[in-house]
Amino acid sequence: MSLDHSFDWKAFTFSAKILLVCVVAGVLGHFSLLYAARSNAAPVQSPSLILIQETHPAPRTSSLALSTTTSQRIINTLSISDAVPPVGKFVAADLITMVLTLYQDGIAIAKYPILTKGKPDSPYETPAGFYTVLTKEPDHFNAGEQIHMPWSMQFYGNYFIHGWPYFGNGSPVNSSYSGGCIRLNTDDAEKVYSFVDKGTGIFVYDPIRTVSTPSLVLGTTPAPAVSAASYLVADIDTGDVFLEQNAGDTRSIASVTKLMTALVANETIMFYKKIAVTRAEISHTQPKVPGAKEMFPVGELLYPLLMESNNAVADRLSEYYGAAGFINWMNATAKALDMQSTHFADASGISSENVSTTDDLFRLATYLANKKTFIFDITRTPTKKLISESGNVYPVENFNVFSDSANFIGGKVGKTAAAADTMVSVFSVPINGVARRVVIVVLKSDNYTTDTTALADWFTESVQEGATMSATACVTCAPPPVYRKIQQ
Repeated sequence: MSLDHSFDWKAFTFSAKILLVCVVAGVLGHFSLLYAARSNAAPVQSPSLILIQETHPAPRTSSLALSTTTSQRIINTLSISDAVPPVGKFVAADLITMVLTLYQDGIAIAKYPILTKGKPDSPYETPAGFYTVLTKEPDHFNAGEQIHMPWSMQFYGNYFIHGWPYFGNGSPVNSSYSGGCIRLNTDDAEKVYSFVDKGTGIFVYDPIRTVSTPSLVLGTTPAPAVSAASYLVADIDTGDVFLEQNAGDTRSIASVTKLMTALVANETIMFYKKIAVTRAEISHTQPKVPGAKEMFPVGELLYPLLMESNNAVADRLSEYYGAAGFINWMNATAKALDMQSTHFADASGISSENVSTTDDLFRLATYLANKKTFIFDITRTPTKKLISESGNVYPVENFNVFSDSANFIGGKVGKTAAAADTMVSVFSVPINGVARRVVIVVLKSDNYTTDTTALADWFTESVQEGATMSATACVTCAPPPVYRKIQQ
């Protein structure tokens, strides 16, 4: 039987078409991963960074268990590669390079540009640290600003990762607008939203940028006699401790607590949210009318909280999401600021169980001076008129004793039977034409005004004497000053 050796052109043509279809489908599938679509919300879109593939896991040099209570001191020493876990999903938002990276099992799989973040030194500054995805909403509506936030992922309090916000009529917000969230291109936000789950870890990377500052030289001025059982005089920019007594002792801190109350309220409750406070609670001069209440935005209530040390306002702020949860936030924030010997039992400071040390309070003051300056600005505001939702005006006067001093940066006083007088103050002292920031803490004092004044006068006199000595002495002969340093 003869064999047919003729070529089957029909079969060849059919196979070639099938092969061509497979090649085209594969190419389109590959490039669809790289394609960055135009956002529907933003008027001008920044191009997305392309999907990336890494052949090796990101290195991890730290074996620390990183969480929301990881101290600021540790965070400041980490790189993003230190933080990425070897297993699971992870998000790193680098607020220095303004790039958000997705990781899967230690490998970076995609990068997207961060378009905006919270303005530094404002109430809306984006807080650095370790978080997790708390909630996911394809369209979160911000009732206060009346804007939609597409593909929103809440990671802490008022802070979200989301796409370009837009108003109800579909028009996008201005490019300069920011409420403190991490804003992405809307299409990029959708990709991140699809990647993360509730509980996915997030590292917001924004280490405190420090400038090398030389240690100050003190003169021979003798230390003053003060009544405080514990006190501290230390430099914010170097961590140098110039004078101290019982700095590690844990003591009740009374209304100094309200500095932390203000910080946590700022980061967990939207400024526009309204809170009911009775007339008697908001004013010392109003008649005590039972049940008569006024509504105020949270941002406005920080003034009576800090200026007049209003205990009722502290309680109302803590009750907004539930007092127990708010106190937990206060304690978690303390741990995140490396305030390891600090504990809070209430938001006002009435409880004797609100305790800390002078070192820990130095860390809190340093964080506020560097990252939340608006809180200290409130503490030195002379007067403020609060206007309630109903239009009534309530004057607020400042009870902080140094609020009218030109070199007072900020602080808080407190007084209870258990704590006696307590005070945290930050002053700016000019040395050879350069302003240096010094923290003075007094705990369990007979008189916080007298003790703080004596320590401030001692520091000013001693450091001025030291500056004169440094200018006239042999620079190579004089040994550098050695101080105990508070690690920051």
